[in-house]
Amino acid sequence: MTPVRRSHLHSAAFLLLCAALTAPAVFAQDFGQPGQYSLETYKPKKPSSPYGWKVDVTYPTGDSGSFPLIFMFNGMECQASWYKDIVDHVASWGYVIVQYTMGPSYPFKFGEVKEVEYLTPLLRWLEKDAPVQEPKLAGKIDFSRKAVMGHSRGGKLASLHYANSTNNFTTAVLFDPVDCSREAQGDTHPSAIAALAGVNAACDVIHPAPHGTSTLSAAIIGAGITSGGCNPVENNADAFFGTLSTESLYIKVKEAGHMTFAQPPTWSWFYSIYNNMCGSCSCSNITSQEVISEARTMAVAWLESKLRPSQDTTAHLARYKEHLMTLTVKGVETVHWPFEGVSAGSLLGTDVEVSAGAAAAV
Repeated sequence: MTPVRRSHLHSAAFLLLCAALTAPAVFAQDFGQPGQYSLETYKPKKPSSPYGWKVDVTYPTGDSGSFPLIFMFNGMECQASWYKDIVDHVASWGYVIVQYTMGPSYPFKFGEVKEVEYLTPLLRWLEKDAPVQEPKLAGKIDFSRKAVMGHSRGGKLASLHYANSTNNFTTAVLFDPVDCSREAQGDTHPSAIAALAGVNAACDVIHPAPHGTSTLSAAIIGAGITSGGCNPVENNADAFFGTLSTESLYIKVKEAGHMTFAQPPTWSWFYSIYNNMCGSCSCSNITSQEVISEARTMAVAWLESKLRPSQDTTAHLARYKEHLMTLTVKGVETVHWPFEGVSAGSLLGTDVEVSAGAAAAV
């Protein structure tokens, strides 16, 4: 090989190596950045939606075609507005997100067995009546691509819907989900952990199934601080992960409490009491806003991987994994990473260390 040709090859290899090493770092938090879409929220009056419950529909503005549909379920007695940071961030990436807020006594009186029946008429309303009431919604929703998200009891509801094939949800994102608790026992409270494993069981008889019994995968972010009244050990995020398939993503925030994943827009005495009851750590290395930021980033990463898989998504996942590795000092542990061949320092699914080695050998 001539010296001139060798010099050119070395220069090209050096540039390739620099690009491989620097690109992931520049875009390490891609999924954590707001998406390209501006948003609007439609809040119909009570008589406009099934059961008269308050419904919020957050959607991208403009004439950009239809978007996947995501149902976001609140925690026990929590308000839809408490999840605004998560909802707005995910919706800005090109998703229509629907939330509802029911009366405070409903969960205790009827349980999840009745509440899951609400979704079918709500879907019909979204398809037929909502676009008439709010013309900006016409053509916005791609009903062939649907997923569920939820926090606490909302994570249980999301899992019950995901396990039930009636409405054909593609996947689920769970924020510190809770299955059974002291307040949720009996036939009106079916076990979501059992449902994910294909078993129909009430909360008073179910024992968490062993890992790998479900064929369904989900993304989970869980709190490291547990409370028997809020996220009991045998029915918390660990238990959900133990039942879901090994294709699931699981992140744990060791110093986060159960209510850290929600934040009211203004001070709320109810939230303050709930937060204290469910456990919190004033000496935590990570703030509530940081926890919420990681929750919404995980949601985008997972939904993009399932609803918009592409080479670009793979590259973003590699950068996301690199970002997660920087969070160990904050007590954020990546318990399980399911994306085979996608690791920190990889670009478009190709390991950077391999590319660097190959470049150096030229």
